[in-house]
Amino acid sequence: MSDHVQATGLATFQQDVVEASRQLPVIVDFWASWCGPCRTLAPILENVARAFTGRARVVKVDTDAEQQLASRFQIRSIPTVLLFRDGKVASQFVGVQPEHAIRDWVTPFLPAPDSPAADSPEALAGRALAAGDVAAARAHLDAVPANRIDSEPVRALRARLAFADELPAVESGTADLDALYAEGLRAAAGGAYLRAAEAFLTLTVRSRAYREDAGRLALLRLFEIVGAGNELAQDYRRRLAQVLH
Repeated sequence: MSDHVQATGLATFQQDVVEASRQLPVIVDFWASWCGPCRTLAPILENVARAFTGRARVVKVDTDAEQQLASRFQIRSIPTVLLFRDGKVASQFVGVQPEHAIRDWVTPFLPAPDSPAADSPEALAGRALAAGDVAAARAHLDAVPANRIDSEPVRALRARLAFADELPAVESGTADLDALYAEGLRAAAGGAYLRAAEAFLTLTVRSRAYREDAGRLALLRLFEIVGAGNELAQDYRRRLAQVLH
């Protein structure tokens, strides 16, 4: 798991999901380690969790270990993803969905703009980055309280800001691969890490010389954001190794 996606079970479900959903939407991923589609969905939900930092939570339930919970919610196939709001299931889907579709699915359940959770500096910075407003994102991150400055979510937001800072020079470039690199930077800044990883890997395949190996270096920076144990990082690290060797 990570700082963005946490495991829960029968003993903690009431607190982690039911009670928490009275403040924020809580997305519950019912999965199992042997499930291929679950492994595909995992990095997508990680991206969603990062994009909605401070506005929504993502938790995972291992159906093999938590059969009572799986039975309670009538989980018949996995992955099944439930969205809890105000203490009850508000929506759900089964199978793998693209990141943009999951974001659209969650958005109607997000806290009202004037709620405290929606107004946290981290949440505001994440929304600003997703909208491409770099100056606002920087201002919101500068307003993060001292006790949260070194937290993993804030470090990830600052890394996304670094990608956004690089974007204008690339967008104004005239090199053949500038558009591809800009696509990756834009996705990374907005928290769409799967799309960013694919763009950076494609760039690495096409040219190691472009901006002094920019695709590979950007991919390594992306791995630092998502964490070494993240499935996206592990998958694309393997694919990068195949490209390099």
